[in-house]
Amino acid sequence: MTGPSLRRRIAERYPGLRRLVSKIVLYVRIPYALVMDTKTWLRLPAARRRGLVFHPPNFLYKDDIGDSSAVVDVGCGYEADFSVHMINTYGADAIGIDPTEKHARPLRELEKKSNGKFKHKKWLISKESGKVTFYESIENESGSIDQEHINIRKGTSHAYEVESVNLNDLPSHLNLKEISILKLDIEGAEFDLFRELDSINLEPFRQLYIEFHHRSVKRYSKKDTLRVVRSIRDKGFKVFSLDDINFLCYH
Repeated sequence: MTGPSLRRRIAERYPGLRRLVSKIVLYVRIPYALVMDTKTWLRLPAARRRGLVFHPPNFLYKDDIGDSSAVVDVGCGYEADFSVHMINTYGADAIGIDPTEKHARPLRELEKKSNGKFKHKKWLISKESGKVTFYESIENESGSIDQEHINIRKGTSHAYEVESVNLNDLPSHLNLKEISILKLDIEGAEFDLFRELDSINLEPFRQLYIEFHHRSVKRYSKKDTLRVVRSIRDKGFKVFSLDDINFLCYH
């Protein structure tokens, strides 16, 4: 029996072992992942007491989503796994926003399979509305508008112009008066995005789930993340994080 065949049979028979090995490999490659997972495990009871739901790998939201909810999944990636979860679990309508050219085809296929529940917009969310330059990473799933992002700085990329929409204009661009949850994974653009927003700009959003990238863009630090989080909290949101990277801001 060949080595790969044996490994495949073991993986099929013992899926838990496969997940454990994958986790160990991840922790060796990215030691901080162990810190994040440990924090998540320790904080999960407090999240549940608040009525919050955790969905792996790192999603957190308040359980007030229903079949009339509008979910906006920014930086959805080619799988749009957050959108798929919201559609399958709650029957919500989901809009995936992602400008990455290599993600367009699988997202179009997801649109077709969703029976109208998922729609893809090939936009980017940043502080500016209009055309901006986006750097698509060749080696990694995530690109960025920031050339200091580690995927761009240490990898290869190609650049092209994309349509950008700022947070103030987003609801009208989507013909929505209220957005039940806005998930933001915008690879460093989140720091400028919230810099000048006031309470009125955030009124349409019932929940904000934001991944911060102070570990990916070297000019930002955890202090910058906490500054943005405090600013959102001061505008009337409650705030909770399982891992100090992903923050849920909710009413």
